[in-house]
Amino acid sequence: MEKTTYDKLKMLEATHQPHSQARKHLKVYYGWSKINKIQKREAIAVIFENESGAGCETKRSHKTLKKLLDVVYERSQTEKETEDARFSNRVFTCYYIFLDDKHVQGSVEEALRQNALADQNNVSGKERQRILEALRSRYLSTHPEYREPTRQLSLNF
Repeated sequence: MEKTTYDKLKMLEATHQPHSQARKHLKVYYGWSKINKIQKREAIAVIFENESGAGCETKRSHKTLKKLLDVVYERSQTEKETEDARFSNRVFTCYYIFLDDKHVQGSVEEALRQNALADQNNVSGKERQRILEALRSRYLSTHPEYREPTRQLSLNF
């Protein structure tokens, strides 16, 4: 029996229906990017899941996530963030704040502040503070010799 175009569209819609229900439990991972052949600069990494079925529940995706970053904090996405995932064609969306960026200039505190500012519309103040503390403590534990760079604020003649 020949299937009509309407039947094919209904079947296609049914195949993608479970994904819209599964998107409610998407995660956001915060951590420090790992230095390797591809990633050559230190950065705060924020990775959003776009598909829960293909996310970290599978061993392969979890392995990929471990290659990308050292996970420090994990939270569930808000409704607004989940809505953005619907339009993505990737399993993960990654955002980085590089420490050697001209606005950060090697300052971990400035990078953490920029990350908190980026999250202010979607994350509560208490949770932003927990994320900040977790990222700071992990960085300082792996870099015990780190000192905040000094900046010259004025010229002295």
